[in-house]
Amino acid sequence: MDNLNDLKKIWLSADTSGLPDTATIMRAICKYRSQKLIKKAALILAAIFLTAVMISVVFLYKSVMISTRLGEACIIGAGLILVFTNIGSIGRLYNLKSLSNKEFIAYLEQVKINRAKYYRKTQVIGLSLVSLGLLLYIYEGVRLYLWLLLASYVFVLLYILVMWLVVRPRVYKRQAKKLDATIKEMKRLADQF
Repeated sequence: MDNLNDLKKIWLSADTSGLPDTATIMRAICKYRSQKLIKKAALILAAIFLTAVMISVVFLYKSVMISTRLGEACIIGAGLILVFTNIGSIGRLYNLKSLSNKEFIAYLEQVKINRAKYYRKTQVIGLSLVSLGLLLYIYEGVRLYLWLLLASYVFVLLYILVMWLVVRPRVYKRQAKKLDATIKEMKRLADQF
């Protein structure tokens, strides 16, 4: 029985000043949720606006060539992919209201998996569509002058290459690093309890 009292003394004398309270963890979850909801909502609104502009161009601009119409369709398709994938993300973010620490960490790890899948598949499809659409769309406007055609396609191809080979990987790595840091911090907080 004496061992139990000694254990109780040790337990009660442990320094808990460095441990976060549940309010700290809940604030971290709420902060993460609200930041992501704002970013996703802004992205959805921008994608809807730009897709609507492209749809209005389809009806207002009377193109002669089928390549222009195909380009418009590809760009609209890419915009719709962006809208629908982010609407799904908002639905998952909205349900983050009442998660425990372990559930939130599991959610973040699932986000990491989903983000990798999005980077490898969905984003490739969307970027391919918008790249092809842009290449097809500009042809009608620049086809009459060889120098304008060459200059336009060189510029657009350089832009597409920079987006695919520089911007896209850097953004993914930066987001993955930030998400890993968040997961690590939440695990550290959860382990302290």
